[in-house]
Amino acid sequence: MRDRSSYQLPGASANGTAYAETFVRRAHDLVGRGYATLIPAQFACAEEEDITGELVRAVDAVLDKVCVPRWMRWFSIHEEPRVPGLARQGKRRRRLDIRIDSSQNLPRARLQFEAKRLGSNHGISVYIGSEGIQRFLDGRYAHDDAFAGMLGYVQEGGPDEWAVKIEQAMKSNATKLCLCPSGCWRREKPIVGLSSIFRSGHNRPTVGQPIEIFHTLLLFN
Repeated sequence: MRDRSSYQLPGASANGTAYAETFVRRAHDLVGRGYATLIPAQFACAEEEDITGELVRAVDAVLDKVCVPRWMRWFSIHEEPRVPGLARQGKRRRRLDIRIDSSQNLPRARLQFEAKRLGSNHGISVYIGSEGIQRFLDGRYAHDDAFAGMLGYVQEGGPDEWAVKIEQAMKSNATKLCLCPSGCWRREKPIVGLSSIFRSGHNRPTVGQPIEIFHTLLLFN
């Protein structure tokens, strides 16, 4: 598990795939632990950047605790890291919302997250649009990765209600979103602090490799 295939999708070794799945689940475990320390109602009208900042701070605080599982010592979380690319350099580089890294193996495994509010004036079209999930599909984000994450900050209604809306929108735009027939929307096993996690598979013809996207819906109302 020393090369990039160590955290890519099937097509790599069975050990590599198992490592990738474990890493992704642990990254979400950290998000859940951080989220569990927040008071959701305090963010019912908060801006996306404010919620993201507090969520990152909370996860970072979890990582600083003494009594945590040993695997956490390899993990770190980063707010708005710049995305490298030849087309954009210096200050013009895009800013990702959140990235969680693990240095347990080299090269380091990374999971990139894009966050979007879900509520009044913040609907599904933005979530699945060019400023949302499509940043992963066209390779602007996670170009070389096999996994990525979407965080939906639910400020109106409930997570499962929004999950249905996202699923319907994705199926209605299956071609545009390059949705894999065998990897359509499905629910993932709950993680401590996270009960609404879903997953979708997408082909990326312009990138040259598919991507699995995890959708985590967090209640903030």
